[in-house]
Amino acid sequence: MSFVKRNQSLKYYEKEVSEDYFIIEKNIIFAGTHIILDLWNCSFSNKIAPLKKIIKEAANLSKAKILHMHMHRFGKEQGISGVAVLAESHISVHTWPERNYIAFDIFMCGKTYPELASEFLVKTLKPKRKKIEIIKRGITKIDKKMC
Repeated sequence: MSFVKRNQSLKYYEKEVSEDYFIIEKNIIFAGTHIILDLWNCSFSNKIAPLKKIIKEAANLSKAKILHMHMHRFGKEQGISGVAVLAESHISVHTWPERNYIAFDIFMCGKTYPELASEFLVKTLKPKRKKIEIIKRGITKIDKKMC
């Protein structure tokens, strides 16, 4: 499965993946999708427990498997940095409460749906301003031997 946009909502559809979990689309093959998500003025308490819960749900929706999660607070009422290590790569987060800014980095390979994780984070955190960059990592032309 993968996703398509329909009425501003992402949906699953079948994805083609090589034996080494590279994603195959049309005439290209690539390692995975990397999403850089910048969110400003969110509806967020800057607490570790809710942040972990949000990231777990984002990973679950994207069909990724969490292997380990670690969060670190830099001091009372200061920012949080954290990472969810996934079987398919990672979701990392950095918060700057003094600037009302949260940065997420989502990278996934295989039959996962990082766009669904991104969509969930935006809907949950309700930023007043956002910037989303989507990068296909490790793009190469398809060599039939690769598939």
